[in-house]
Amino acid sequence: MAAPITLFDLDSKVGGPLSPWVLPIRLLLNYKRIPYKTTWVNFPDIAKVLTAAGAPPTRTGTSPYTVPAIVDGEKAISDSRKIAEYLERSYPERPVPLQGGAQESAINAFVTVLRPLVVPHVVNHLDERSTAYYIETRRIMLGKELYEIDPPSQHEEAVRALEAALTKLSDFTGETTAGWIFGKNGPVYEDFQLIGWFNWLKVAGSPGLWDHIKDLNDGKWNGLLKAAEPYTTLD
Repeated sequence: MAAPITLFDLDSKVGGPLSPWVLPIRLLLNYKRIPYKTTWVNFPDIAKVLTAAGAPPTRTGTSPYTVPAIVDGEKAISDSRKIAEYLERSYPERPVPLQGGAQESAINAFVTVLRPLVVPHVVNHLDERSTAYYIETRRIMLGKELYEIDPPSQHEEAVRALEAALTKLSDFTGETTAGWIFGKNGPVYEDFQLIGWFNWLKVAGSPGLWDHIKDLNDGKWNGLLKAAEPYTTLD
């Protein structure tokens, strides 16, 4: 029997998935019933651990190595979408199609509005080493301090913008099928992507944010997370 896939995920105080990029891959592995094990990695150790595993960087500049990454036999793959494409190609049973295009653009538009309401609060769920790393790297990436991203004076306006973005996303997706937003005969990869972002909002967003939005748009977003529950188990 072949060795299980190794999934590299971000370690945190959450006690489960935090990274919105890794959770879609975990959902995909669980949905497809592919054997795997998780290696949990703290932010400052990602580059060292992934280099040792042979996983390639996903970008240039600050923090070029990112999770998720997987190792499957002699193959090491980084970047969520590349991993999803590989898994769909190599393990075609229980297919989860990748749609891309308009669906991915709709998700990206929502995420752009969501980020300021979550990014500065992620530190509440990291250990001391990861907190220091996160603060410094985000200062470099974003050109500002974390406390400047979601200031109290602008918070209500940011929440209203998120509500509007969710309404736009809801209008784009139309009615759901068994909780799935994009898939009509079962989940597609963009459903898993969206679950990753809503989980990020739920576990790391500004206090009370998830409770505020989960039942908006006829409860569509909470329904999506409930549809995913059977596939969120850890290895």
